[in-house]
Amino acid sequence: MKKIYLLTLACFIAQVTFAQISPHNDLSAKSFKIHQSDVNMSKSVAPFWSEDFSNGIPSTWTNSTVPWVYRGSSTSPNTSVGSQGAYAGTNGPIVSPTAQNGFMIFDSDYYDNLGNAGAFGTGQYPCNPPNGSGHVGLLTTDAIDCSLYPAVSVVFNSFYREYTGIARIAFSIDGGVTWTDTIEIHPDILVNESTASDYQVMLNMPSTVAGNPAVHLQFIYDGTIVYNTSFYGYYFWMIDDIQLIETPDHLLVRQDDVFGGWWLGYQTTGDYGLDYTFNPMAQAANNPYRCESVLRNIGASDQTNTELHVSIEDENANIVFSGSSNSITLPFSATDTLAISSNFTPSNMGVYNISFWATSDSFPTTDTLVRSTIITDSVYGIDYDWNSDGANMPGSRWLVGRSCGGQVVANAFDIYENTQVTSISFFVDDESIAGAEVAVQLYETDGQIYLAESDPYYLQNSDLGSWVTVPLLNPYPLFAGTSYMAAVKGSQHPTDTMMITSLPLATNVSYIQDNGCDIGTQGFGFWYTATTAMGIRMNFGDISLFNENKEKTDINIYPNPTNGIFTITTDRNETCEIIIDNILGQTVYSSIYTNLNSASIDMSKFDKGVYLVKVKYEDSSSVTNIVIE
Repeated sequence: MKKIYLLTLACFIAQVTFAQISPHNDLSAKSFKIHQSDVNMSKSVAPFWSEDFSNGIPSTWTNSTVPWVYRGSSTSPNTSVGSQGAYAGTNGPIVSPTAQNGFMIFDSDYYDNLGNAGAFGTGQYPCNPPNGSGHVGLLTTDAIDCSLYPAVSVVFNSFYREYTGIARIAFSIDGGVTWTDTIEIHPDILVNESTASDYQVMLNMPSTVAGNPAVHLQFIYDGTIVYNTSFYGYYFWMIDDIQLIETPDHLLVRQDDVFGGWWLGYQTTGDYGLDYTFNPMAQAANNPYRCESVLRNIGASDQTNTELHVSIEDENANIVFSGSSNSITLPFSATDTLAISSNFTPSNMGVYNISFWATSDSFPTTDTLVRSTIITDSVYGIDYDWNSDGANMPGSRWLVGRSCGGQVVANAFDIYENTQVTSISFFVDDESIAGAEVAVQLYETDGQIYLAESDPYYLQNSDLGSWVTVPLLNPYPLFAGTSYMAAVKGSQHPTDTMMITSLPLATNVSYIQDNGCDIGTQGFGFWYTATTAMGIRMNFGDISLFNENKEKTDINIYPNPTNGIFTITTDRNETCEIIIDNILGQTVYSSIYTNLNSASIDMSKFDKGVYLVKVKYEDSSSVTNIVIE
C-alpha cells in the first residue's frame, strides 16, 4: 500500500479548537481521511484475560509519576467527561462497551494548560515551555500468564487525538527489567486528527512475547517528541475494555474504505482521489466511482483467495452495481489495498449507498460498512449535510474574519467535464456575528492562481448556523483535467466575526491562506494545508436556483465608517422599510419611507460598533453594514 503523507507544520490558535495547518505542497500527497475502527473484529473469540476498569486501576498495576487518570461513575470528573484540556474542543469521553463503569485517560492537553487557552507549560505536569519539555505516561499491567497461547492478540477500545504525542504499547517477559517490541498504536493518525470515540484496536502480540508465563503490557503516552521546534505532547489518549485472546488462524478485517480511488486510483488519474459526497452528474459520468479498501490479516495464518466486495444501492434500495476485486493471498500480519475490478457510473440523480466487505477461503466475511454519496445536477461537495440543514455539520471552526486580517479558506475540486462555476456555498459557524463582511473567490489550484470573486456579502442573523450561497460576479469556465479551489474570504475586523465550520474529516484538500495573522512561519499570503475539511461547496447551476430568497445589496451608505450621522441612497424609487440591527440581532431603528431615493439617519447617540442595515421592499430586500466610530 502506497502512502504519501503531508509534511506538516502546525500551530496553536488560541480562540478555536485546534485546527492543523501545513505548508501547501505537492497535490499528489495523500493522508488518511477516515479513521475507522476494526470494531467487533474479535466478537466471536472469548478472551482468556480482560480488564474493564469497573473497580478502578487494579492495585497490582503500576502508574507513572505523570499519571494516567481513572474516570469512574463516582469520580470527579466522572465517566461523562473526556479531556479537560483547553483544546479538547467538542470531544467527549470514550465510547466503549463498558465506558459507564470506568475508563483510563492520559490528558496531555490538560496537564499542560489546566484547561486555560494559551497557558502553555503552566499546568500540573507541563510538557511545553516555560516549565516543561515533554512528559510521559506509563500504565503497566501485572504479570499475565500467556503460556498456553502461542499466538495472542491484544484487543482494546482506544480514543486518541494527536498533536505531537505518540501512543504505544510495550511488552516485557522478565518482570519489567526490559521492554521490547514496542508498537505504535495509531501510526495513521496525523497532527490534529483523531480516531472515532468507539475505535477498537486489535494487534498481534509479538511471537517472542506470546507463549510466556509472565507477560507485562505497558501503555505509553510519549509526549517527549518535539514538534516544529516548539511544541510537545497534546491532546489525549483514552483506553478501556482490554482483552487478550488467542489469535484465530483466520481473521480478516477491512478498513479505510473509499469510493474515490484514494490509494490506487489517484496514482493513475492524477487527481485527489477524494470521496466527493455531493457529486454533479456530469462529473461522475466522466470520473466513475473507484471503490477500494485496506485489508489486514490479523489471524495467525495466511489468508488465501482474499477478495474485496462492493454492492451499491439507489435510494429505493435497488441494487444498481456489484463487483469484486482480484483474489490475492494475504500473508500473516500483512496489509494490502484492494480495488474493485470495474467502476460504477451512476445513471440517475439521487442518493447511493455503497456497501464494502471482504472474504477469504477460511474467513467467511468481515463486517459490512455502508457509505453514502448523492448525485446532484450541479452541487459539488465533500460534507455529509445531506439536507443542507446543518444537522450533520459538527466539528471545529476556522476564523476568517479576524482583527489581524481577512483569512481565506478553500476546498479543492477536481474537474472531469468542462463546465462553469456560478456560485459558492459555505457553512457559517453559529458563533459568527451578523454584519461580518465576506466574499467568495475562485483559484486555480496549481500555484493558487486567482481567477474570480463575488461582491461583498454581509452576514445576517439567519445565516448563523446555516449554509449561505453567494454568486460570483460572472460565471467562470472550468476545464477538465484541472483542479480549482472554491474559497471564502473574510475581512479584517476589530473582533473575530466570521467563522467557517470544518468537518471532522481528515483530508488534504482544504486550505487556508495567511493574510496577516501569522498562523505559520511562511509569511503573508502563504497557503497552508488544513487536514480538516472546510464546509465549502462549489455550484455549477443557475444562480437563481441557489439564491431565490437571498438578499442583494443595492443600497449605498456614506460616510462609512461614520460618527453616527449618515445617508442611505437606493436605486429604487419605491416605498420601503429601513431596519437597523446591532450585532446581537436587536433592532435599534425602524422606519417606513415612501418613494425613497435617499434618507439621512442620526445614530450618533448609539454605541460604537457594527450595525446591519436592511432595506425591505415589497418583493425583495437588500442588506449592508455600517460602522459607527
